[in-house]
Amino acid sequence: MPELPEVETVRAGLQREIAGKKIKTATVSKASMVRRHKTAKDFRALVEGRTVRGVQRLGKNLVVGFDNGSSLVIHLGMSGQVLKAKSAKDPKPKHTHVVLTFTSGEEIRFVDARTFGELYVSTPPAEGVVVEVSKYSRLSIGGDGIELRKRVPELAHLGIDPFEDQVSWDRLAAVLRSRSVGLKTLLTDQDIIAGIGNIYADEILFGANLRFDRESDTLSTIEIRRLHRTIPEVLTDAIKAGGTTLGDETFVNVEGQAGSYQNQLQVHTREGQACPTCRTPIEKVTFHQRSTYFCPKCQQS
Repeated sequence: MPELPEVETVRAGLQREIAGKKIKTATVSKASMVRRHKTAKDFRALVEGRTVRGVQRLGKNLVVGFDNGSSLVIHLGMSGQVLKAKSAKDPKPKHTHVVLTFTSGEEIRFVDARTFGELYVSTPPAEGVVVEVSKYSRLSIGGDGIELRKRVPELAHLGIDPFEDQVSWDRLAAVLRSRSVGLKTLLTDQDIIAGIGNIYADEILFGANLRFDRESDTLSTIEIRRLHRTIPEVLTDAIKAGGTTLGDETFVNVEGQAGSYQNQLQVHTREGQACPTCRTPIEKVTFHQRSTYFCPKCQQS
């Protein structure tokens, strides 16, 4: 499943391609892709004629802001792709389910082989309505995340976004110490920390020299500060590399190009290979139904 770096890669591409452009028509060939709406016609009515003001991201969600204050939310699911096309004449990939055509003639296509992704239009709450955002996201000391949650109530439950919410190490400590769960479980819980999945949880925990099953409320101050530093470091490196495209997955950017962070992975998918730090073979286990990779020597604690 695409995680924060992959979704951020798509966001940047969409911002570059569609900001300021007007949607002429929307075509939906598979209604389940817009399942939050009663009909595909209802979805089309909410996007056609709208001008894109900008594209943001919260967790694994893309948020396309419209000129009337509403937002088109796109979730890639497990295999979703958002691809640009210069015109309708460009061949459509198999599993193209939604097409947005702009007045300029260009298209944005939502392609999803496994159909776990979705698109929906969110309307901002009426004036005076208070949106209760996640208690974890309220720990933020800055950033755009809180305001975005209030504008798109469907995303209000999401936990801390490592980039959209600015959280100090001591506030991360409060989150860790409020729970007694394995670190990988906490890192991948979207209601606690939004955007991290299987790949980057493994990479972050390796970078912080912490075991996947270490209980979150047992970390020392030094370990918490190390984890706080490692989370954005790993995610930033992955964004710079255009995300991760593994052999059995389909992630590409809006240009249709694969990411390259798979060439920099330290432990994930490297079972049996030498740890880049100590040369101990990387191990793979199943932890809470997730394939988990780690170095048994570097991640003893």
